[in-house]
Amino acid sequence: MLMQHTGFWQYLMTPVDVHYVPLHRLMSWLVYHVAPMNFSVAIAVLLAFHIGTLVFLARTLRLLQAGPVGGLILCGYAASAMIVYGLVWWAHAECRAPYVFMDVCAIYNYLAWMKDGRRARLFCMALAFVLAFGFYEKAVLIPVHLVLVGYLSDEHRFRSHAKAWLTPVAWMLLGALGYALGYLWIHRGAASSPPLQAIRADLEFAKVFFATASGMGAEDAHDVPEHGLSLRLLCVLFAGCVAVLWSAIRRRGSWKVLLAALLVVMLDFLPITLSNRGTWIGLRIMHQTRYGYEELHMFALLAGIWCTQVSAGVVLGVHRKVAWGLGFALVLAYAAVNIGYVRSGRQQPLGLLWMMDQSHHYLGNVRAGTAQLSGGMPVFQNDRVPHYLSLFWITPDTRTLLPLFLPHAKFDDTAVPRYTVLQDGRIVQLQ
Repeated sequence: MLMQHTGFWQYLMTPVDVHYVPLHRLMSWLVYHVAPMNFSVAIAVLLAFHIGTLVFLARTLRLLQAGPVGGLILCGYAASAMIVYGLVWWAHAECRAPYVFMDVCAIYNYLAWMKDGRRARLFCMALAFVLAFGFYEKAVLIPVHLVLVGYLSDEHRFRSHAKAWLTPVAWMLLGALGYALGYLWIHRGAASSPPLQAIRADLEFAKVFFATASGMGAEDAHDVPEHGLSLRLLCVLFAGCVAVLWSAIRRRGSWKVLLAALLVVMLDFLPITLSNRGTWIGLRIMHQTRYGYEELHMFALLAGIWCTQVSAGVVLGVHRKVAWGLGFALVLAYAAVNIGYVRSGRQQPLGLLWMMDQSHHYLGNVRAGTAQLSGGMPVFQNDRVPHYLSLFWITPDTRTLLPLFLPHAKFDDTAVPRYTVLQDGRIVQLQ
């Protein structure tokens, strides 16, 4: 609707809620003008970024010398329900999918530069950092991710060459800090959560993230309560304690990776816990699985580093094939559980996947119907759209929706004949 009522440059610089993301706007403009309101094309664009993330995630795990474990982690990442929840909502994923891709790309080039010293790597790293800002302000955290992964992957080399390696990242940190201060200054009057409430919400975010990432459930429907713990959450906590103990036994200092995983998740969730979203919606917002998608890649990388440090020398000789088979079976079981969560999520009325599924069918029927009326200026009566399509009442009726498909459509509730849009999106003619 903004495209139809504003100029190109004005549209490009119009914020998305509180987000100033011109590349987000540009991508919407391109997709709309190539294939307006086409669900399949939109998903294809987001999947292109997702595939790019998988490619660079695999290359990064290879640089970290994760070996076969890296392949299992990559498959587990791709099989997580968080990916589906993260990509299914266009406006949400259009920020996150490019940001995640740019983040992984920057980390890969940073690690590669640490090993071969090629200046082209620095250029690619800086370019990914700048482009990420055009999609999502959380790009301010990319320098922190670089330092964490660089330090944890090879602490000795990181310390011995700290001056050379940290100089480009220091400039990135300085730029990110300036951007963050300017952003806070612009939005200094916005409602936000009190500090104690923000910390409570951040811990809730971490709880939901680790529960969902471990395959326990999604969208607060599978034993992830809003307050307190449950039996399965206690099992996850127990598994975390076992991992800490295993770290202490296997390699001194490997516990730092587990602590970094917790801290980076809490740091990455901090912006939304301090935002007006937490004030308006409360702890419910922490149970929206879609937010976990933008942190999952960091969890996968840190898991790769941890496994490399604690598993070295454990699997030898004849046990290697057994261990690989067990790991592969575990990933298959993890994928099956997550597929089950996604399938059940599509059946939950007013759940995110249910709403997107219903919207897909409704708008698919609208597309098919309007394609047959592309000639002339058809006359419609104004109808209500289903409630799952009227988020924040932006599109309460077909008078606001149909012009996105037919810019020259007219509306007259008394005209004969006229067209009407049924509640399933089918268009029929009234005589």
